[in-house]
Amino acid sequence: MTGGTTDDGAGSAGRAGRRQGAPRGRTEQANALASFVLEVTDGVTLRELAERYHVGKTVWGEYRSGQKLVPLDLLERLVADRTPDEATRVSRTRTARRLHAAAVDAAAGPPEPGAVSDPGPSAPTDTPPRRRRHRLAVGLTVTAAVAVVALLLLVALLPSGSEDISAGGKLPSGGAAQDGSPPVRAAPLTGTGVFAIGPDGDGVLQWDGPGAGDWTRIGDTAKRLWAGPAGLFATGVRGDGLFAYGGSPGRWHQVGEPGADFAISGTRVYRLAPDRGSVHVWDGRGTSWTWVGGPASKLYGGGPGLFATNPKDGRIFKYAGRPGEWEFVGTAGADFALTDRHLYGLTPDRAMVTRWLAPETRDADEKWTWAAGPAGALFAGAAGLFSTDPTGTRLRHYAKNAWHDIGPAGAEVRVAGREVFVLTDDRTSVRRWDPRTDTWTRVGGPAGTLAVTVPRAGP
Repeated sequence: MTGGTTDDGAGSAGRAGRRQGAPRGRTEQANALASFVLEVTDGVTLRELAERYHVGKTVWGEYRSGQKLVPLDLLERLVADRTPDEATRVSRTRTARRLHAAAVDAAAGPPEPGAVSDPGPSAPTDTPPRRRRHRLAVGLTVTAAVAVVALLLLVALLPSGSEDISAGGKLPSGGAAQDGSPPVRAAPLTGTGVFAIGPDGDGVLQWDGPGAGDWTRIGDTAKRLWAGPAGLFATGVRGDGLFAYGGSPGRWHQVGEPGADFAISGTRVYRLAPDRGSVHVWDGRGTSWTWVGGPASKLYGGGPGLFATNPKDGRIFKYAGRPGEWEFVGTAGADFALTDRHLYGLTPDRAMVTRWLAPETRDADEKWTWAAGPAGALFAGAAGLFSTDPTGTRLRHYAKNAWHDIGPAGAEVRVAGREVFVLTDDRTSVRRWDPRTDTWTRVGGPAGTLAVTVPRAGP
């Protein structure tokens, strides 16, 4: 095997390959960003970049020529990898963010005379990570029935040196986004808000509603679904990226790269990078995402906001609405779930369920309160809080400060606006529970997985 230079600039490890010409972006700002990328990758071949970051050589050539804008998380990862000195790395990262923000802003305006092909949307953020907020440590006891129990979800003082999701200086990572997506937005959801993927990923279906007995096919294939006020999203539609449903059968548009987890809170969609090193929010258009924090192990989205758990110790934090700002909520739990109003936590030994009080009280001495007894797993939504029993076989509804058995738990539980949908253990049937009549009705199946939300009133 020879080690000469090839036309794509991918020679042996010690060679830079064929010298790249002057940037050819649509705007001066795109060319400035491309020149910065060329400087950072000086001496590195396209083949080496492709192997290191799992992005094609052709795309890397377009990043370095300015024909496409390099995604911000990939740019920051590149700076981190190529700048061992910490002080220089911090300075370079600021420069990278400034150049990237300017290039994205310029791309949104009219192209300059003589500019070349559209670089496609990217992932801007010009806000540096902020230092995390600290919350006072307190102990919490509550009375449940006639016994006084000590909650295991205690609010603790954050050590100044500990690493958490809002820690500054830890650069986002997680691979490159796919450029070239059209500048689309997710469509508002109408109809029942109940969706399923067929067995083996064959077909994305929407339930037509009670009395209809049918499901409408709106997509050909998918792996996972997320539904909420922001719209319907799926992975596995065409490749491993995240796709948004366009509102009519067959209309799906890629809006982001793969992720370890996704969550929807209100009209916002959040992505946890594949290596779980950073959290990003979708800017609502095209493939543009903004860094908001990280690292994290799991995301929870719902009416009260976005929450994430720390990968080291399981502590849970709430996103405060500005990049890098996260509020400490509580210590580790076996599970968490969000209704349209409250966050619930299951203690590590699964002996009790507690409710977070922060939205209701400013009393630093009382952040969590007892809600219910033992549970196996938690599920929640606009219809309320549900759980499996400790054996994981029965499904219960939380009402009047107690669990009430409503039927078999099944393979999946999804909580909608008023009803609950369960995919049976053998995944052959989708069943709907109506709390007004306390009855179950078969509405479809078989299915591979489910997603539900409260749809908007109309288009």
